[in-house]
Amino acid sequence: MFYNGYFVVILPLALLYIQVVARMCVLMGRLQHKNKRLYMKKVKLLPVLYYLVVCTVIVQAAAFLISSGPDDRKPVKKVLFIGDSMTGWLSERLNAYGEENGFEVATVVWDGSTIAKWGNSPKLESIVKAQDPDAVFISLGMNELFEPRPDVKLKGAVEKIRAAAGDRPILWVGPPSWPGHDKGKILNDWLAEELGEDSYFRSSDLDLPRQSAKNPHPTRSGMVQWMDSVVKWMPDHASVVLPGISKPEGAKMSRGKSFVYKRMKEAL
Repeated sequence: MFYNGYFVVILPLALLYIQVVARMCVLMGRLQHKNKRLYMKKVKLLPVLYYLVVCTVIVQAAAFLISSGPDDRKPVKKVLFIGDSMTGWLSERLNAYGEENGFEVATVVWDGSTIAKWGNSPKLESIVKAQDPDAVFISLGMNELFEPRPDVKLKGAVEKIRAAAGDRPILWVGPPSWPGHDKGKILNDWLAEELGEDSYFRSSDLDLPRQSAKNPHPTRSGMVQWMDSVVKWMPDHASVVLPGISKPEGAKMSRGKSFVYKRMKEAL
């Protein structure tokens, strides 16, 4: 994140950069409109090279200062993980990370649920308020993976889910690929654009072991691999910051203190 104090350094560098670029433009303009041989005798190359070096140094320094500025994101102490049938084992693996690194995970699994069901549920907002998490993890989209017009059918529901999270950062763990099908790119691309790259993890690129040749659900070890990939990706990409990412021993999973499971035909 950019730190306001760096404007003290960046602003003078930016002004100098503008001055250097302007000078370069003048020199290049003259070279284009006058006899090159005669003009090159009058204009020394050393100042031109100097300006090029200065420009390079300014750009490098500015990039370094911006990238190395203090991170004002606060590590989470509590995560609420909601979603469909993929969510259970994912949240248990994440909770194992929590036990290692000092955060807790509350979970609500709604079997067979969809983005539309969660977005249209009148209880979603009250669930978030009751848990009062620092961040919300979401695992939805598997049951809408082949939707050809998510921008029309799902936009309202996604906006409601985001609104229920309030000002808390979210991390949407996208659905994995469906064995035997090559569809899903439309939904994944749309969710990534709608949510932002720092709030969406694209799971469809992962090669996960499945429970059967036609079953989209990963095996237990596949779920561990999946959540490990998410956690490994987070430090450099996600808006959500964990207190640490020390890996749990082996394939450990653990259920948090608050774990709610709803069957497909049950109301949330």
